[in-house]
Amino acid sequence: MVLRWLRDRRRRALSASTFPPAWGAILRRFVRQYEWLDDAERDRLHAFVTIWLDEKRFEGCRGMEITDEVRVSIAAQAGIVALGLEGECFDHLKSVLVYPDDYVGEKTVPIAGGGELVTKEERLGETWAGGSIVFSWPRVVEGGRMRDGPRSVVVHECAHAFDLLDGDIDGVPPIGSSGRRRSWVASFEACHQRFLDALDAGRSVPLDDYASEGLSEFFAVASEAFFQSPHRLARFDEELYDRLAEAWRQDPRRRVPRS
Repeated sequence: MVLRWLRDRRRRALSASTFPPAWGAILRRFVRQYEWLDDAERDRLHAFVTIWLDEKRFEGCRGMEITDEVRVSIAAQAGIVALGLEGECFDHLKSVLVYPDDYVGEKTVPIAGGGELVTKEERLGETWAGGSIVFSWPRVVEGGRMRDGPRSVVVHECAHAFDLLDGDIDGVPPIGSSGRRRSWVASFEACHQRFLDALDAGRSVPLDDYASEGLSEFFAVASEAFFQSPHRLARFDEELYDRLAEAWRQDPRRRVPRS
């Protein structure tokens, strides 16, 4: 209780501090959605960024230099995702690892007989239950500047981090009461099935095919489209958009232009 009180007092002081003009310039260069926020949202975003840069440890991998551009750009994109989650700073995340490009990681696949097949795969980012989140810097820039359609590695990994808050990365973020959770899950699973049916039928979909990997990836990929291309997502499946708006507690359609 005392530690939480001290943390909250420190965060209030950080939130009240002056946001450096140089950081604002970084946001205008690297985070396109920043220009669409109203004054209240910008204030909340500034507070989030200031707290993240104070509390999270940023580490460069494979020679990556961690500059203010890197730190502020990542923190701001995470902050936009968390705008509707009052007081949520993803406390379980302790470190942010950044690569200068896409990187290779190990993938473990169970095989018949109880064994495992370990392969190598190229990655853009990942979220570790142990408290780290990993990004490829060029993909961070693409997502922040909205140059890759609905894709955003920061939104994707923050969706996994949000999903993890209730203990598991299972595609079901913290929703509320058990009754509300059951209703949300049933609706979300129906949305997932409609997406799979559309994919199988060869119809145009606003989500990357990776969303077919399971509910956890469906939630992360759909969250990318929710923030990056909300109007197209809502046209594709209004129910899916509504479930995500309920989970993230915000409505990006209100601020993101249609074009």
